[in-house]
Amino acid sequence: MPLVSAVALTSDLADLGRVYPWLEDAAAGKDLPEGLLTRMHVALEEAVANVAMHGFDPGRTGQITLRLHEIPGALVIEIDDNGVPFDPIAAPKRVDADNLADVRIGGRGLTLIRGCCEDVRYERRDAMNHLTLRFAVGAV
Repeated sequence: MPLVSAVALTSDLADLGRVYPWLEDAAAGKDLPEGLLTRMHVALEEAVANVAMHGFDPGRTGQITLRLHEIPGALVIEIDDNGVPFDPIAAPKRVDADNLADVRIGGRGLTLIRGCCEDVRYERRDAMNHLTLRFAVGAV
């Protein structure tokens, strides 16, 4: 898979401000379908925020690596982190509440990620979480 761009971050919330500009720069000059970059931003930011907020014990700063690849008909974002094992694919889909009194705040990140990507894959390898998000840019 040809690499377009990569960046190494920490799970420190101050470092997460680099995610949006990195993707903007990495996707610059690509002829993307309308709305695709927005979907990529939403999925990437949700995934990275989930890792930063839930993937590490309190007081522990983790490592997160982002890579953007271009393959025929798609852009692929890979997210690697050294946090606790978590498979978002296996996580149950959230069920909507029947009434307003039962609505829970938060917990929509995985639903957003699933809705923004054509394909989401996860594997745990070498003590790392490896999440792959694929976005179609044309005929796949």
